[in-house]
Amino acid sequence: MKISEASTDYEKLAQKIYEEILALQGVENIDVRHNVKVKGRSGVEHQIDVFWECKYAGITHRVLIECKHYGHAVSLLHVRNLHGLTIDIPNSTGIIVTTVGFQSGAKDYAVFYEMGLKLIRRPCGEDWDGFIQIVDIQIKFQRNHYLGFKLSFDGKDQATRDIVEKDPSVTSTNSTEIVIRDKDHEPCAFNLWLDRHVISGSDGFGVECEATLLPENSYLVTPDHRELKLGKVVVTYMTTQLEQDIEIDAMKLVEAVLQDFSSGEVEHMHHKRV
Repeated sequence: MKISEASTDYEKLAQKIYEEILALQGVENIDVRHNVKVKGRSGVEHQIDVFWECKYAGITHRVLIECKHYGHAVSLLHVRNLHGLTIDIPNSTGIIVTTVGFQSGAKDYAVFYEMGLKLIRRPCGEDWDGFIQIVDIQIKFQRNHYLGFKLSFDGKDQATRDIVEKDPSVTSTNSTEIVIRDKDHEPCAFNLWLDRHVISGSDGFGVECEATLLPENSYLVTPDHRELKLGKVVVTYMTTQLEQDIEIDAMKLVEAVLQDFSSGEVEHMHHKRV
């Protein structure tokens, strides 16, 4: 199965892959272009599928990439043609990318003249030999649902007694309004405080449970920022659990693989856009 429907799509895929490779190598300010016309020393204008150039030590270096979106091996003829372009276009390197492979004569010719033969193909399982391809993750989400509660304050705490004696209404609480501060913690909503202190699923899931908490240094913070030291908290709650299995297959995340035909080395994996 071909990696793209049309030759133009295949050429643009090659363009993206080499853009990514240059970016990963830290090469900046190089424009990898598609479908470029370059005039050679002969005066003849050549069409190049993918092209870029850069200047190093005062010399311009050019890369010419020809894309062969074939269902069969590329012949020697195409490799010789690209070699002719590298002769006519000064300081240029030729690369042919294709989907299937190259005939033996084409490979020998390219190796002798130091031309690149590459495959841009779909990924396969062998690309992950020696590496982890599939990761299975089992996730369990546990949540406490708080059904009711009773609060009592520390009668031994003098500051708390003074506040209650002056204003008994401060002991009237509503769970949606309560703010609790633990020592060395920022104040938080009551349900978050309960999450910190109530053990999830200690008596199973989907059953009503009761927990008695005796906090040592926890304070109810009133809307006007007075603090009442808690003595005891009795809370009824129910724990629910949701289980979810997630499989991550690296091969499904990769759209295309760039592989050197001569060495067999995978040089780059082009990931699918999310």
